[in-house]
Amino acid sequence: MRNSTACQKGFLVFISFLLMFGIMPNASYSYAAATDQPTVINVALYDYVPDPERFQQAVVKNWAEVEPNVRLNFVKWDGYEADPDANVDVFVFDAIFLSHFVDKGYLKAIPQNQIQDRQDIIDFAMEGCTVNGAAYCIPQIVCTNLLFYREDDTALASVRSVPDLYRILGERQSTGVIPDNNEGLLIDMSGGTTKAAMYLDALLDTRQQYTDYTVLPDPNTLNSKAFKSLKQLQKMGGKDQIEYWPDNNDAYIRADWFRSGIGRAFIGYTEAMSSMGDYADDVNFKTISMSSKTDIPVFYGDMVGVNSAITDPAKQDIAIKLANVITASQTMVDAISPNEAKVYPQYLLPARHSIYEKMQQQFPIYSQLIPIATHPDNKIFKMGPDARNWIEQAKVTITDRLATVAVQ
Repeated sequence: MRNSTACQKGFLVFISFLLMFGIMPNASYSYAAATDQPTVINVALYDYVPDPERFQQAVVKNWAEVEPNVRLNFVKWDGYEADPDANVDVFVFDAIFLSHFVDKGYLKAIPQNQIQDRQDIIDFAMEGCTVNGAAYCIPQIVCTNLLFYREDDTALASVRSVPDLYRILGERQSTGVIPDNNEGLLIDMSGGTTKAAMYLDALLDTRQQYTDYTVLPDPNTLNSKAFKSLKQLQKMGGKDQIEYWPDNNDAYIRADWFRSGIGRAFIGYTEAMSSMGDYADDVNFKTISMSSKTDIPVFYGDMVGVNSAITDPAKQDIAIKLANVITASQTMVDAISPNEAKVYPQYLLPARHSIYEKMQQQFPIYSQLIPIATHPDNKIFKMGPDARNWIEQAKVTITDRLATVAVQ
């Protein structure tokens, strides 16, 4: 035992000598080797898309080509409900919470020179990722409400605002959840956060000036002109319909109703067309102002961020590399294109120019989406550091006020 111990000590001294002078073979080693554990990155994708599974498959496929030895562990996290904990390494979130996350220190700043194909990213989307001059995320998708109407409805072709639409549709006459054929407005206002965001959107159009809402308005005192638009939306849709949420959680059920002839107009996101099937080719769509004034086009942004809780530099680099893969052109084309199970694209609005160029070759609707997504006046919809507290208060105020309107 004694001689064996002596040999071991001698061997350790020899190894220390090699390390000291940098002559150990493979002296530059990976994060996985340094920790003696396989590298695993916990990643939370954005679930509020028509087919989240297609996104996960696209990320897995494209990541394997970049880092086949780094395993991805997909976790559930909802940025609307909670802040990210330290175990969510890379996560996709709504830009309305960007300032809040930065203020709380949840996001690592991403150097501009580490954002791949930066010139391909739509300018306003990249600008929406910055706080005080630093980029804290990479844009993946932009999203805004559009007015959908049937091709032969010439009256709605002239609509430019919610008040315009109300003058044509008026109050819904049928009762219950589902309107009559070609009557009323289909719109989902069932969520409190949705109502609060719609109010801020209407306030931008009312005041005719974009703001990132660094300082949010009093959540208990509503601007009467901005709130009027929400009242008109409720009257056109009917309270039962705008508040309806299906038991099967089908977020695009109203698009399916519209396809079958129900409702005269539909307000929703572009991805709702994935539920319209071929009928999407017979539908027109456009942005509209939430007030009687000119539309200030604001877009929700799905952004990919890296958790500041990652302190190891090597793992930080891997996480940033993953953020780039999630937002990359090929990954997004794979994610939104049809596959064997789904015959229609997801019709989302990617944050990169090249994706539209690829998609429109097979799906002509994307040629109509390009000018909407790349309009020079577009801005990312953001809220200030107090976003979460403000939403919790505002959604109560707005819901209560709309309930009062309903009984008048």
